[in-house]
Amino acid sequence: MDDPWGISGPDFVVLYIALLGAVLLIRVIVSGVVSSRALRADNERPGPPPTVYQLAFLAGGPDRASDAAIAALVERGQLRVNSYKQISQAGTRPSEPLEQAIFDAAQLKTTATLRGHGRRSAAMRTLEEGLEQRGLLASVAAKRQARTFGLVLQLAVLVLGLVRLVNGISLGRPVGVLVFLVLVAAVLTIVAAVRRSKTGARQPSAAGHRLLGQARAAASGPVPAGMLAGGVLLGGAVAAVALGGWAMYPDEELSAALMPPAGSFGGGGSSGGSSCSSSSCSSGSSCSSGSSCGGGSSCGGGGCGG
Repeated sequence: MDDPWGISGPDFVVLYIALLGAVLLIRVIVSGVVSSRALRADNERPGPPPTVYQLAFLAGGPDRASDAAIAALVERGQLRVNSYKQISQAGTRPSEPLEQAIFDAAQLKTTATLRGHGRRSAAMRTLEEGLEQRGLLASVAAKRQARTFGLVLQLAVLVLGLVRLVNGISLGRPVGVLVFLVLVAAVLTIVAAVRRSKTGARQPSAAGHRLLGQARAAASGPVPAGMLAGGVLLGGAVAAVALGGWAMYPDEELSAALMPPAGSFGGGGSSGGSSCSSSSCSSGSSCSSGSSCGGGSSCGGGGCGG
């Protein structure tokens, strides 16, 4: 028999297609099982009560934590929003690390831009590390190991195809189909390598979901705003945004002004006149943070026009 490796070209093509499909299926199954186990893991360790920004991270990741910080600063009058949905500094610099990162970047920027600054900040990394140390986030180590295993399998299939391809070319055999399959294997290997290098969005562990459930139950209960119930901070616009996003911000006009469009990544430039959310303010002055046009509070030196 003069077939390379004792297997004919057509038979090897069928075998190679089967190997590609099997490895892809194994990768999907292993990744799913590992991710499911990581989410179900309940290894909560004792620690201080969670901050509102930790709750926000558990509820919606780093962007939600940045949104909560923006809401807190707007509510306290340290940031304000103009009619172009741009956020700028309006008060003293806060002392909380994440709020500082947001405040320092707020120079006529949109919420989407400030989210980006928040994601890249050292304060956000510290926040994430604190949650991971408490066991409130699903571990990424097991997921990375599973993806490494999948990458090794995918790489082995690619090497097998390359060796067979070189052997076929040296023997002058037709290798057109095998060239295509090796290219497919190469693409799948690159995808596996890229997936391994990225951990993706962090998900709460079982303990993190339980803590979120306690927070949401307590926030909807008869506990005065600002009090603690079961170690969970309640009340205020910051807690509403932390647990429910901008849709839960108590001022609808400011909520519309602060909520970034879906899929928006843009920043904001300088602009001229400003107002509170989408309403205009008399005398052309901008609304101080926390005031709401249409909520009865004053805007700058004059009343909010409606």
